[in-house]
Amino acid sequence: MLIAGVLSGTSLDGIDVAICDVTADGARIAVNCRRFATIEFAPELRARILAAYPPAPVGALEISALHARIGEAFGDAVCEIAGDEALDAVASHGVTIAHDGAASQTLQIGDAFRIRERTRCTVVYDFRAADTAAGGTGAPLVPFVDALLFADQAPCVALNLGGIANLTVLPEGIAFDSGPANLPIDTYVALRSEGALTFDRDGELAQAGAVAQPLLARMLDDPFLRLAPPKSAGREEYGSPFIARWRADLDRLAFADAVATLSALTIRSVADAIRARAPHAKRTIVSGGGAHNPALLAGLRELLPEIEVVTSARFGISVDAKEAIAFAVLGFAALTGRAAGLPRVTGARAARVLGAIAPFARTEPVT
Repeated sequence: MLIAGVLSGTSLDGIDVAICDVTADGARIAVNCRRFATIEFAPELRARILAAYPPAPVGALEISALHARIGEAFGDAVCEIAGDEALDAVASHGVTIAHDGAASQTLQIGDAFRIRERTRCTVVYDFRAADTAAGGTGAPLVPFVDALLFADQAPCVALNLGGIANLTVLPEGIAFDSGPANLPIDTYVALRSEGALTFDRDGELAQAGAVAQPLLARMLDDPFLRLAPPKSAGREEYGSPFIARWRADLDRLAFADAVATLSALTIRSVADAIRARAPHAKRTIVSGGGAHNPALLAGLRELLPEIEVVTSARFGISVDAKEAIAFAVLGFAALTGRAAGLPRVTGARAARVLGAIAPFARTEPVT
């Protein structure tokens, strides 16, 4: 099947689209990414999404409007990247607008039927709801695909540094959100620069600054970091509420020192999780936006000298494309009736087929 995987992660960097050939040989699924690109959100739409995150008092009408607008934007992005390709399906993760893994509650928006209207093909969507309905945290879901992509590199860790850091330990199949990645850094950089910057490009600020160790120690004394897996996090844990809690302390530091301290929080929490949960790993394979940040990669190499830290690009997987590729695979699994939920990862009662399907046209008459 030719499937477009599409999502926007916690950092809201843009709309990621991967056009993938996905095939099966018995129980084994294979994937080849033909094309990948990221389409920027219209600035006004991105601002509205950011303004809707908890604890903002946004009403149902605004959420409904965003649901429609995001669906239209996703559909347009898929059409732009697919071009003349005849897609069999689109697999859309949507945008997570609220997430409480501990309560088995999550909400992704982005109207699948508006995606369908633009792409003229079947859309698979709402991937997390089946897992949370079965008592799971609803995240992370990408470990199902990490096992397909990187099983031959075991013992290893597949680490995604998006807004949140999540890791998959192979061959054990342990996976969880370890804590923050880019989200608190990006949030603070935008606030401190009054919007002139939206992230720490190439880790320049972090590399120019010095870590405030007493403040870092207090940040590391964080309830989420002490939780045992399964666990998942989102903007509620490490977005604006987190930065608001620490804003006064960070603002007393030089800008570069504050960013260096937030970067050290990501590095330390990831390294601690790898040491605790993947003691036999020989390699950490990094993807996500944080794979472009030399400060984060250098920090991990310093704290984990016994583990080779490389990016997924070494194995032919674009660091930016991996999660979009993953949702193309999850869409294929749903369309072929394969369970893709991992109870060991999310705490669900049992594995479930993930995703709802908005079929474009029936190939057989209704009987």
